[in-house]
This record gives sequence, C-alpha cells and structure tokens, in this order.
Amino acid sequence: MNSDQTIAETLPRLYRDVLDALARLEQLGAMDDAARLRSEAIAAYSRAWDAKCSARLEALLGRIDVAARTLERSRRPRLA
Repeated sequence: MNSDQTIAETLPRLYRDVLDALARLEQLGAMDDAARLRSEAIAAYSRAWDAKCSARLEALLGRIDVAARTLERSRRPRLA
C-alpha cells in the first residue's frame, strides 16, 4: 500500500485483486476451494475497513495465488 493512500482507497483494489484471483482458481477447476475462499473474502471485506482487514485480504490473496500456481504446476506435462 502506498503510504499516501488511505485504507479506504486501497481496499477496493485489493478486494478486486482477490476476486480476480478467485476467478483464476475457478478456471482451473477448483470450484469448491474458490467458493470457500470467496466466503472468507466477503467476510473480511464486510467488516471494518482497517489494517486488519487489509492484512486478511493480502493473506488470502497469497493463499489463492499459491493454490492456483500449485494447480497449474500439477497440470503441466512432465518430461520423461
């Protein structure tokens, strides 16, 4: 987060990043995981817009990214 921006200015973009990452996870076929993580994102975003909310969304974005990269890696053809 840019120090000149307030949490109220950065949270909508962060939440949008989480939703975009969830869409990527859904495209990879992880619908159940995406639904569960979407519920966590909604719960975090629906509470107070503070540093704790920002940290939750950042952590969630990291978890989603790891899950998507793991799925992508597992689907790559392996060389003999």
